[in-house]
Amino acid sequence: MTARLASVLLAACLAAASLPAPAQEKKAESAGPYVPTPWVIVDEIMKLAGIGPGDYVVDLGSGDGRLVLTAVTRYKAKGGFGVDIEAPLVAQANESARKEGVADRVQFHVRDLFETNVGEASVVTLYLLPTSIPKLEVRLLAQLPAGARVVSHDYPFPNWPHERSVKMDVQEKIAISGTTRTALYLYVVPARIAGTWELQLPGASPKAPLRLAVTQQATGATARAGTAERMVDVTEIAVHGADVRITLPAGVAGPKPVTLQGKASGNVLEGATDGGRWRATRQGA
Repeated sequence: MTARLASVLLAACLAAASLPAPAQEKKAESAGPYVPTPWVIVDEIMKLAGIGPGDYVVDLGSGDGRLVLTAVTRYKAKGGFGVDIEAPLVAQANESARKEGVADRVQFHVRDLFETNVGEASVVTLYLLPTSIPKLEVRLLAQLPAGARVVSHDYPFPNWPHERSVKMDVQEKIAISGTTRTALYLYVVPARIAGTWELQLPGASPKAPLRLAVTQQATGATARAGTAERMVDVTEIAVHGADVRITLPAGVAGPKPVTLQGKASGNVLEGATDGGRWRATRQGA
């Protein structure tokens, strides 16, 4: 080997050694140990969520797949999927789907639930450690469509108010958690209406449109309404799925308070009052 060739090889080795090591594949975060949900609780979850033929169900931490399989085979949901980081459980769940004859509508995946997109779901179910619940709150509110339902087993979200809860004693839970106590929490995803809206009311002059400025968080929405020169706090703003109810205080749209009830659809809010139709359009969208 010549001295020149040796120096070239040495330089190549040094250059290779200086390259960064290949990034290691991110390990999926465990949201809790595998705990099969007792069947009596499975049925209560189905009933609380109101699962029916129009639903697509996603289970985060699906284990043996019983929740999604029950939703499709017994409650006639149109389909769904589950995710879990335990490959043997995912294989077992997919085999159960095959045996039940629903593998064309139900699939299970080895996947990190914190990285799973749930935007196509109308119902999401979860039974996770309480430390995992807050990490999903913002993600679910951002991804799910208005009106989608979420049922959390035993642990509520820290900020998002639940619509209903069911509390019951289940003897099978003793082996799981050391207690019979069980709580199920139902959540309904509100339409995302944060932003500034131009509000058109029946009989109002189009030359002087009203403004509606909405701030929305997991805890709920607040708003101010008025003209560019004067904005005041609205008396009430409530969002339930796509349904919106806004009460403008006296002086904003007349001498008396005005309640607007309607629906949100993308960048439009619209509905009816006693005086006719109203409409709001989100600005800058």
